Amino acid sequence: MLEAKQVAQAYARWIADGEPDFQAMMRPDLHDHVSGQRGPETWDMVWGWIERSFDERTAELHGWGTLDDGRIAVWVTLHGRHTGSGMPWLGDRAPSGAQIAWKQLHVFTVEGDRLTEHWAVRDDLSVIEAVDAANS
Repeated sequence: MLEAKQVAQAYARWIADGEPDFQAMMRPDLHDHVSGQRGPETWDMVWGWIERSFDERTAELHGWGTLDDGRIAVWVTLHGRHTGSGMPWLGDRAPSGAQIAWKQLHVFTVEGDRLTEHWAVRDDLSVIEAVDAANS
């Protein structure tokens, strides 16, 4: 059975460095409720966006826990420097060099030793505001 701390630490390593142990926890048909897609391939796409958008990435893991229904919650902030606009919501913004703090809360359903579902709430707007301020 996957433990909350194990998932949280693996996610933090993935978002900062692309470490593959997080994706290895996913069931092949994991349902990502954010994108509506299924499977770990979605995460390959997202990692590409992160890599093309931010350098000098570090993950600040604020906390994790197991919810009453057994789902796992992970609260993390990705810190980095804006170097491109790979994230679709960044549009055509020029690389700004802005230091960003991208706050996120993720919830995962776990069945045995695999993640089966994912939801997220992210503060994309604060990243956009930091980039726009640096570019003005």
